[in-house]
Amino acid sequence: MTRGRTLVAYYSMTGHTRQQAEEIRSRLGPGTDIEIIREPRERRGALGMLGAMVHAVARSAPALMPARFPPGAHDLLVLGGPIWVGRMAVPVRTYARSHGASAPRIALFCTQGGHGAATAFSEMERICGRTAVATLAVDGGHLPPSRHAAALDAFIAALARASPVRRDAG
Repeated sequence: MTRGRTLVAYYSMTGHTRQQAEEIRSRLGPGTDIEIIREPRERRGALGMLGAMVHAVARSAPALMPARFPPGAHDLLVLGGPIWVGRMAVPVRTYARSHGASAPRIALFCTQGGHGAATAFSEMERICGRTAVATLAVDGGHLPPSRHAAALDAFIAALARASPVRRDAG
């Protein structure tokens, strides 16, 4: 028997969500692919942040670079990004609209400066058409690994409980 494959897909503008995604991938171990959600033009500086807020409020759907890994080829999609103006970052929502329904199961994570995770997770579940098997929200005060270790442990444990075991044919 082998454990099913997992895809961790994330968008990060400042690097905080990238840190979380890499921690999750590391904890999940072999068989975990990682997909960086990218826009054709990177958001930078104050103008990039302002544009991010405007797009979050407008719920726009920016163009994305093509995905390297199809979520439908994995047993679990662990999808994450930052919270912008109380909503999941627009590149993550766009990715979810394009790929979320093909994933057999989803888990969600985010980084946030204040609040919005619960609303963002509900919206992402609606977009993907399924309930998340686990969620993880890390706020600005808990970004260092030692400050969110217990929450990450609980998230990884929930993923392990939800992960099916595939039987290899033959």
